[in-house]
Amino acid sequence: MSLILSFVKNENIMKNIFILGITFLAFSSGLFSQDYIYLRDQQQRIAAKNISISATEIWYEDYSSSEGHLYSIKPELVSLIAYENGEVRVIKSRAKDMNTYDFKKNLITYHLSDLIISNFTMSYERILQSGKLGIQIPVSFGYASGTNFGNNVLISKFYSGVYVNFYPNGQGKVRYLLGPGIRIGVGHDNHNSNSQNYTDTFYGKLLINNGVVFSPIPDLSLSAVLSLGIRYYPEAVSYNKDVRTTAAFTFNLSYRF
Repeated sequence: MSLILSFVKNENIMKNIFILGITFLAFSSGLFSQDYIYLRDQQQRIAAKNISISATEIWYEDYSSSEGHLYSIKPELVSLIAYENGEVRVIKSRAKDMNTYDFKKNLITYHLSDLIISNFTMSYERILQSGKLGIQIPVSFGYASGTNFGNNVLISKFYSGVYVNFYPNGQGKVRYLLGPGIRIGVGHDNHNSNSQNYTDTFYGKLLINNGVVFSPIPDLSLSAVLSLGIRYYPEAVSYNKDVRTTAAFTFNLSYRF
């Protein structure tokens, strides 16, 4: 009799374990029947579907909604995403002091301060994949007359060239640039302001550019660049020396695309 009672008792225990196992499996299945976005503060999770991840945004639809409305959240606010198939994706946080963008790699720049010397100057810059190197090509047209600046001044009519810009800290809201540049152009050698027959002369410049770039929004930048170097005027009448030191300052407005 005791053997039978023991068997029945053990059977009840096994039945209870079986029921608990089924309940656990059901709970586990329910747990992953939808995607979950876990926030980094560990106080909330979002039931979601159709999750899409980019470097700057995580897009998702509300799991309980059938309207298909898209919501977004910044990746730095998310710790991980658990998908309904059991896959878990950990979202790496960015350091707050980096201030980085998912940067676009093309810049068109208008050199505002060149208006002071009667030049209309624009440039194109391509940022390479690493974000730490840019190749910039300026194009400038001068529209000053010889009498604007007095005697013994070479007035630029046109110049172009190439600059190599190094960004030690990569791309971000605030970044520093340093690099060499070559400028080649044609100018008026204004050696006599009383004469309208100015001498057109070739000139070249070798420069080291130092600057600071500030981007209040990802698509817009303001920059200030100081250039130091040497200039070469082989045919200039107004200068006793073909090679002279030179300096320039520009304040610029850039559009990024």
